[in-house]
Amino acid sequence: MLQEKRLETILEQLKENRTARIADLSKKLGVTRETIRKDLYDLEKQGLIKKVHGGAILAKTNLEPTYANRSGSNVREKEAIARRAAQLVEDGEAIYIDLGTTTQLFAKYLDQKKGITVITNALLVALELANHPSCKVILSGGELRSGDLSLSGPVSRKSVEDFFVDKAFIGVGGLALSSGFTDYHVGESEIRRLMMKKAKETYALIDYSKFDVTAFTKVAGIDEIDVVITDAQAPQSIVHQLEENGVEVIVVEIEEA
Repeated sequence: MLQEKRLETILEQLKENRTARIADLSKKLGVTRETIRKDLYDLEKQGLIKKVHGGAILAKTNLEPTYANRSGSNVREKEAIARRAAQLVEDGEAIYIDLGTTTQLFAKYLDQKKGITVITNALLVALELANHPSCKVILSGGELRSGDLSLSGPVSRKSVEDFFVDKAFIGVGGLALSSGFTDYHVGESEIRRLMMKKAKETYALIDYSKFDVTAFTKVAGIDEIDVVITDAQAPQSIVHQLEENGVEVIVVEIEEA
């Protein structure tokens, strides 16, 4: 396949998913990983993408992939992160669960917890917990965003501002040393920051593809999160910087398929 066609295909995949792995592109396009690395280098020189550990992302900070595309990417990593996060929840706790594909999986793994209370602004998280035999779910009001089915805005903020929780479990769009923890939607990030202040501890659930990425709006500095739960593909340079800033980093193992 000619390079021009490869570059078009790479950009199409990035527009759909925002992220792409070198290994997946190599297999899809039938070329070596070194060829894909050179293609990504050329696209980065044009300002169209940004190379990250093991792959690439789109360069635009305000372009968020759809929930459907996000839910189908890095599933094994997200499942492992979600399972590990669920182990950190104790019976009887009050927790906040953020919107996101990983946090939705996290909610699924809470089925054995007893007497917990969950505050969320994510309809999909609430639905995941709807049949939980021992869980009280408090769903914020607010303006509904299609696709993600999340709630934000003044009504959402007002409905949760008087609650305090033991732990907040959040998802973000990006994590970079220069910009901290970032995301795409301003209103949702406002709710996220509010509940972080109301929590005794904050846990960020972030797979490797979010590292070295800066999204549209800041959520927190790198020293404002207590624990980051991620997978082994996360760049060690950023992991070490997090730890040097007092952040505990839990690296999960991915189960073999």
